[in-house]
Amino acid sequence: MKVIILAAGMATRFGAYLEGRPKCLLELLGTSILERQIALFRKCGIQDIVIVKGYSPDSITVPGARYYLNSEFRETNMVHSLFCAQPELYGDVVISYADILCDRNSVGAVLSCKGHPITVAVDVDWEKYYGSRYEDAFSEAESLVTDPTGDILEIGESNPARNRVQGQYIGLIKLDERGAQLFVSYYQRFVQESGGETWFRGRSFRKAFMTDFLQALIDRGVSIHAAPIHNGWLEFDSPSDYEKVLGWIKTKEIDRFCELA
Repeated sequence: MKVIILAAGMATRFGAYLEGRPKCLLELLGTSILERQIALFRKCGIQDIVIVKGYSPDSITVPGARYYLNSEFRETNMVHSLFCAQPELYGDVVISYADILCDRNSVGAVLSCKGHPITVAVDVDWEKYYGSRYEDAFSEAESLVTDPTGDILEIGESNPARNRVQGQYIGLIKLDERGAQLFVSYYQRFVQESGGETWFRGRSFRKAFMTDFLQALIDRGVSIHAAPIHNGWLEFDSPSDYEKVLGWIKTKEIDRFCELA
């Protein structure tokens, strides 16, 4: 199994915290988010590390990792970044955003979910975490609806009705061999279908979010399974997210995210 970490995006809002470096290099107790991610994946048995770089690529150096470059990171989004590493999309693959940090239980929940080509980590206790980040937890929530078997029916719609929020996507996906094949074959199909024009939810395919891609797969009958987690993750979307985490570290509320292999 390998992990592909998507680290191409810019981090313009973080200013002095990064001084022109990628967001994944934000530090917690002197160690970057990226280093902590990789240490956790290795602790969970994943030694094969692939990183998609884009903004300030020379800043990211990880011994033993393989790199791909999204040179169009300013004009594209997560789906495009992932398929810059298309040669790696075979066999068992974990896909992770570079600006999240999970604990071992959350990664383990995804890795232990067997028998599904595509598995997505879903925080079913999301409201507690979002409530600590935003004045109104639902103001930042996206739709996520599952059926009784745990397969996802709807994902990624902004401003959903509250009954369409059963959890939140966190940016962690696992593919088995069949799932990787489905990702590649549908990506190629969507490239042809989009023709460079508006593709889904008002966005071009080049600007597609990963949740757009997942919903497009679901709409075509592809099964995507939700692996439930219970908090167990941190997102660094804004400077306030980072500042809150630094405060939580001081009070030892999140010690499990600070352990290194």
